[in-house]
Amino acid sequence: MIKFLFNTTFFISLFFCSILAQWTVVTSPVSDMRFVKVQFLDDSNGWIAAESKVLRTSDAGTTWSEANTNINDTRGFYAISTTTAWICGTFGKISKTTDGGATWVAQTTGAPNLTSIDAIFFHDQNNGWASGTDGLLLKTSNGGTTWQTVPTNITSDLESMEFYDINTGWVGGGSKFIRTTDGGTTWTQVNHFAEVRDIHFLNADTGFVSDTWGQDNLVHKTTNGGATWQALTTISTGPYYFHGVHFTGVNTGYVVGRTMFFLGNHGIYKTTDGGVTWNAQTTNPAPMFENFRSVTFTPNGTGWAVGDKSAIYKLVSTTSAYEEIGTPGDFVLNQNYPNPFNPSTTISFSLPTDGQVELTLYNIQGEKILTLLSEYLSAGMFAKSFDLAAAGLSSGVYLFKLNHTDGNGKMLSLTRKLTLLK
Repeated sequence: MIKFLFNTTFFISLFFCSILAQWTVVTSPVSDMRFVKVQFLDDSNGWIAAESKVLRTSDAGTTWSEANTNINDTRGFYAISTTTAWICGTFGKISKTTDGGATWVAQTTGAPNLTSIDAIFFHDQNNGWASGTDGLLLKTSNGGTTWQTVPTNITSDLESMEFYDINTGWVGGGSKFIRTTDGGTTWTQVNHFAEVRDIHFLNADTGFVSDTWGQDNLVHKTTNGGATWQALTTISTGPYYFHGVHFTGVNTGYVVGRTMFFLGNHGIYKTTDGGVTWNAQTTNPAPMFENFRSVTFTPNGTGWAVGDKSAIYKLVSTTSAYEEIGTPGDFVLNQNYPNPFNPSTTISFSLPTDGQVELTLYNIQGEKILTLLSEYLSAGMFAKSFDLAAAGLSSGVYLFKLNHTDGNGKMLSLTRKLTLLK
């Protein structure tokens, strides 16, 4: 019998939380170190990549283990499970762990020794990408054992990347931004930015980038997969530099960067209206000078931000971070989070009217595996968590389909992909 953990909530505006929310410092096991990336696989299991170390927690940050890597100047990091992750940095280096960060094995990149590899992303255990200095773009199909150079015709640095699935991805840095919809066979160039620092997509269409150049800081939004972009409202009192950006829905998002409190600037900002307005987040204690580099949220609403000088900040909420997705009246099925996952994931959706709802899991061949949800629900927005540990599923890509039938018999249907890793 499959164990289902449901956390169903109507979505409400949390504007007042933008002002009152307080990020509190978490004691780091290391001191005076630059933290470049934070990633949580679920509510408990998370990683922090530092300049020469990795930290890992399995108890939501109460305790952290630390381990040295063979990279002294880390630039990028990506984990697909509690055991398997990749780290990249200067001198053309990429390393991989399969034991939770205890040991790291150097990968054969073929990149020049003076090249910096700044970003890395894996779709699954085999297929991954990395990018860096002078338009460098690498691809692997064997888990990083070997890497192949992908031509880009770009000479500027490519410092950030994200892939929605094995075919759809985005890479940016400097003034260049490129996207692919065919697994990297072809790339389309988009030139709308000063310097892309971070990329975050909610789905294949809706995404955000942090764009910074001196004090001219912007967050840009796309609703057509990156073909065109809209500059959101400038945060005039915001960080001197933007770094990380993370949206938990189309309306609610966060951006982090360098703060100078003596100049009236803050390091963490939040929007609840899609970027029209931004509110400074309080940090306790409030550093006089800090450089936040990465921000993320877990499904239960816990936020994490990391940066220079071993800074780890945590925001605890009793409300799911992924509840504010979609607009009442829309029929929306959002990408599950986390993805890839093992064994639990959260699926959020919006219903325009009351009706019968079915959420069904299929294999990649379109064969029905199991019914995740079948019940009558009122109009509104929901987030439901599912534990698939007892389902006996193997690792791989699956489809989840949402059907909604209203009182007149009209049926709406949406389908998305998810990836289970074991």
